[in-house]
Amino acid sequence: MGTRKVASLALLGGLAFVILASTATSADREEAALRALVPNIVAAWGTMDISKVAPYYAADADLAYFDIVPLKYNNWKEYSAGAQKLLFDPNRSIGAKLNDDLAVHRRGSLAWATFTLAIDLVSKEGVSSHLNARWTMVLEKRAKGWTVVHEHVSVPLGGS
Repeated sequence: MGTRKVASLALLGGLAFVILASTATSADREEAALRALVPNIVAAWGTMDISKVAPYYAADADLAYFDIVPLKYNNWKEYSAGAQKLLFDPNRSIGAKLNDDLAVHRRGSLAWATFTLAIDLVSKEGVSSHLNARWTMVLEKRAKGWTVVHEHVSVPLGGS
């Protein structure tokens, strides 16, 4: 094999390595961004201000969201109104602490995150309650960045 062929093969091999390394680095950056985003979304809920939560969620008319109650919200408009009425209005404060089991998975422009958390609520009457919950978020990479397009929050039967 001639020197030119060896040099060309070496150049192609090096280029392939750079492309693969760049793709892996980009994937790592996307996962890191998602890992940082999820706690920010949870923290936004803790503000009890739906205007701070809304930027993280897709407002498409046909996206379903599942929360602890009721069974289903058919879109962000319903979800935000329900959260205000059932979560924010009756409570003075909401604290949420993510456990150490946050998992993030990404396939192209879609990703999902799963985690458990401890939620502490204080009602407007001063009554404290505690919930252990699980949360799944499905996110889509859109022009403005990663956006929640589906979510499921639930508590185990018996609250444990």
